[in-house]
Amino acid sequence: MSDSGPFEIAGRTAIVTGAATGIGRGIAEHFARAGANVLLCDVADETGRAVVEALAAEGLEAQFVAVDVSEPDAGLILTRIALERWGSLEILVNNAAVQVEKTIEQTAPEEWDRLMDVNFKGVYLCSRAAIPAMRDGGGGSIVNIASVNGFWVEPGLGAYCAAKGGVITLTRSTAADFGRDGIRCNCICPGYVDTGMAGRYLDSQPNPDAARSEVARLHALGRVGEPGDIAACAQFLASDAAAFVTGSAFVVDGGLSLGVVARPDSK
Repeated sequence: MSDSGPFEIAGRTAIVTGAATGIGRGIAEHFARAGANVLLCDVADETGRAVVEALAAEGLEAQFVAVDVSEPDAGLILTRIALERWGSLEILVNNAAVQVEKTIEQTAPEEWDRLMDVNFKGVYLCSRAAIPAMRDGGGGSIVNIASVNGFWVEPGLGAYCAAKGGVITLTRSTAADFGRDGIRCNCICPGYVDTGMAGRYLDSQPNPDAARSEVARLHALGRVGEPGDIAACAQFLASDAAAFVTGSAFVVDGGLSLGVVARPDSK
């Protein structure tokens, strides 16, 4: 039974990259429970397969493919598998990402290249492959996971901020180029979300425990996000409720980028 509510996506096919953990896993699980057919992609083979096994135990439609989105044929492989299994492709969520907690002076060229290949080139490769299938099917929705760091930067994340800024701009360009084909493209800009990536960044700070407390206080809502917070927005953008929404960047950050420090008594 789906729980789409007003944001119906039941029966639609979705590819979610970086889906073994964190935000990607949250989106994949949310979509599957809303009745979508979900193809999960990640380099973490064993973890990704465990997610699909758990979904299958609930009677949900999901499949896992171990693919590195930075590889030239990654998007083509994912699109082909989705079409072979379910016959259509209506939704693509470009979520796969890596992070380097360094300034650009400290970032080695190979680290820069790897981050750009996954975080930025991967969006291009998967979108490029999915667009013809969406066009042939009468349209679709591409949801890119960017970040508030695409416009609201933090120290020690030079490459990550640059890549996410590129994702925001690529989102707008994709929306402009393919809107007449019935393809919408939007991005979500999360703030801090309780995932391994955020945890690694906080662990890199001089006092990780103090950093965690301070980060929570930097949100107007007084807490960091959960993967489900991002998944709910992604479902809206994938559904017909967002039929007139394209080229937009949705900030889902609990008020982090407002620059308001939550009161000490905030819960």
